[in-house]
Amino acid sequence: MRVIASVQSKRGSSRGLIHYIARSKIDTEREPEKGRELFNAVADELSVKSANNSIKADIVRGRPSNDELHHLVLSFRADDYQALGRTEKHRRAALKETTRAAMKRLENALNADRISWAAAVHLNTENPHVHIAMQKEFLARDLETRVMTKIPREALPHFDGRDGEKVLILGILIEAATEKMAQLIAGNRERVRSRDMAETRHNFGLPAHGKTDGETDSEARRKTGEERDILRRGILAEYELRRIASKIEALTDQGDRMRFLVTDPVTGQKRRLSLRDLEQRGVGSDAVPDGSPQRQIRTILFKMLAKEETAKEHLRKIAADTIRDANGIKSLYKKNGWKLPAPSLTKDELDNLQDHCLEGSNIRTFSYLESVRAQLEKTHEIEPRSKEEIGRLAARKAISELRAQLLAKNYADLNDRQYYRLVDVGDKRVSLAQLDREENASTNSGLLFAQKLKETALRLIGKRKVMPVANGNDRLRNDIVSKLNEHLSGIRKDQKTEENKVNFLGKILTASTGSISGEPDYSTEQLAEMETVSLRLKMEEYYTKSWNDQRALIESAGSDSPAARKLLRSSPSADLNQYKTSVIAGRSLAREIVAKVEFEKAREDLKIFTKSKRFKKFAVADPRTGAVAFLRLHDVDLHRRGSLLDRAMEELFEGRERRALRQTVTSLVKGREHRLKEEVGSAKDLVDSAARNASEFKQSSLFGFRSEPIYSPMFTSSEIAAIEMRASATKDPRETARLQKILESAAGQPARSLKEILRDFENPQTTYTRPNVRDTAVRTAPDWVAAIVAEDHAIVPVRVEKIIEPKFYGHSR
Repeated sequence: MRVIASVQSKRGSSRGLIHYIARSKIDTEREPEKGRELFNAVADELSVKSANNSIKADIVRGRPSNDELHHLVLSFRADDYQALGRTEKHRRAALKETTRAAMKRLENALNADRISWAAAVHLNTENPHVHIAMQKEFLARDLETRVMTKIPREALPHFDGRDGEKVLILGILIEAATEKMAQLIAGNRERVRSRDMAETRHNFGLPAHGKTDGETDSEARRKTGEERDILRRGILAEYELRRIASKIEALTDQGDRMRFLVTDPVTGQKRRLSLRDLEQRGVGSDAVPDGSPQRQIRTILFKMLAKEETAKEHLRKIAADTIRDANGIKSLYKKNGWKLPAPSLTKDELDNLQDHCLEGSNIRTFSYLESVRAQLEKTHEIEPRSKEEIGRLAARKAISELRAQLLAKNYADLNDRQYYRLVDVGDKRVSLAQLDREENASTNSGLLFAQKLKETALRLIGKRKVMPVANGNDRLRNDIVSKLNEHLSGIRKDQKTEENKVNFLGKILTASTGSISGEPDYSTEQLAEMETVSLRLKMEEYYTKSWNDQRALIESAGSDSPAARKLLRSSPSADLNQYKTSVIAGRSLAREIVAKVEFEKAREDLKIFTKSKRFKKFAVADPRTGAVAFLRLHDVDLHRRGSLLDRAMEELFEGRERRALRQTVTSLVKGREHRLKEEVGSAKDLVDSAARNASEFKQSSLFGFRSEPIYSPMFTSSEIAAIEMRASATKDPRETARLQKILESAAGQPARSLKEILRDFENPQTTYTRPNVRDTAVRTAPDWVAAIVAEDHAIVPVRVEKIIEPKFYGHSR
């Protein structure tokens, strides 16, 4: 038997079956020390978190428990494994393909639309094998949810009675895996023969496309052209697969933040809401009835995920030969030390590839494509970048600078508020502060009083020690701290990526214009992002710049713009200029209100912190051990009671370590307070700027004491959500009443994003597509993907008409 399939008992680490599959019993000589590569039906190189997300039965729950999963193992003979490829990388890739074929056969046998699973190749025994974690719950093709309580008998080896005799039936898993493995081994042998023939041509110093006896220069050039075209098609195919994979990851990791048009359960109005919005508003998520917004959103997310996975699986199959041929050319050139010819990409293809590399933070590939661009420009195959394209690069640089600053702010905020930040751990959403409160509430009051009495006595004799109190929830506490550290490191990584983009784009702009400066040419997506980021950063300069550009865009809209066509359909006699004025006025007034909300929130945050700063806990790391303790200024500060002499003596005899600890916590408190004060000042600047812009759309009251707006504010869906959150969070009843009145007046407005509003005013001749992976808007897959054509058959691009992606910066929640 070439393949063995078996069901494993329920086992795994305390961190789940996926973690066990990725990290247990690693053979450091044959496997990565940091953990094995996880994969599933449509993606490779999954993290433990992404793999857990991909096999969750519910898109908003924590990682699945071991009881929700089946644990399968497919084992292979060592000689078959060696025959799968020339290198370990090729052989592991072949095992992945074999596993996917087996699981696909199981899906068909169960009549399942999709089975959620994740796996890893293990090389820590004599026989290579694949561990598979499979979700028991699956969606059947009749769209009914079913539960696979046990692996079907026909999937595994079993005996069947035939003609009075017991016959061993291998089962569909082994049959599918064996067939796929035989196919891959045969394909590898054919490639080896082809490579040997190509290498024979080069033994005489000829290039891969060098002339042989009787071969003309034109034939040699034709071969070079063929290789360049294969490289081009390989790059385009790989790009499209990565693009779909990034969508799948966004849906699984951040689906609960994506907003969809559903019926608001509170107001009954159509609103753009996310699962996280509903959770924050206290709308329950358990046992939701049919037709509820939660059920609607989950259904939409599930259908989007299924659609993307189907698209990737289809493209992966038909693009496999193209990618393999391109990789073969690269390997051959690299092995022989030859310079790889530039892929024969068109200018539009290069532009789109580099755009998506920037949005996907793939600076290395962007750099390679920039060198390809330089070669193609040198041979006059493509035109250099135009002035408008340089302006778009300058806009990207400016947006990356803003993102980097926002990520730095997110890092500082999360670092200051680690102790109070809610974290998803399993099925819980809990903070260290909540954990401590629960423990203190459950502690015996008599023991607590005795402990406090002992601490007071130690303090009075100068022997007080600051250390965390041991408790019975160490595992949960460690998981929370681990999640917080993961968020912090993720934010830092994203910040570094954006800073690298800024530096790289600066070099390109300098080389193109002779100066790093250039007039940015912002798209509607970038204007919307600039508005959002500058508001969060309280940056008046960019906030005003964004509005000026938005206003100019709206004012320049002509009769062929989408806004004009919509207006004509709704009312043929309507005046476009009046409509543009009403939109400008509505957005001006809305921006002023939102800026005031941000100002009131910043002022309240400062007020609360100033009152309670001595009792706010901050993370302090031990410089020797790296252990983190959460301390208050009250814990380490000098005593405020007693005579001046007593306090002077205490400071005089204060130990070095204690003094250093006190100074560290004091510095953290002062730093936090300083940042909050700066935010209040910057928020006031935003209010002043927005008020100036809105003043022309107001008129003074009868006695001139106040000004009243002439137009109604035009809010975006995210602005409405921010006002609702502020109305429920503020403790000022007058502010609550004012905000509720604003919300009531905006109840009849259509729920639209800023980007959707601005797109209506784009003129067709100036519209260009610039995808943005951090944006929530609906986006259409690019037409240029149709250029991916294989040598023997056309690769038909799978058009995904609508994809909604989250606006999310870093890992801070």
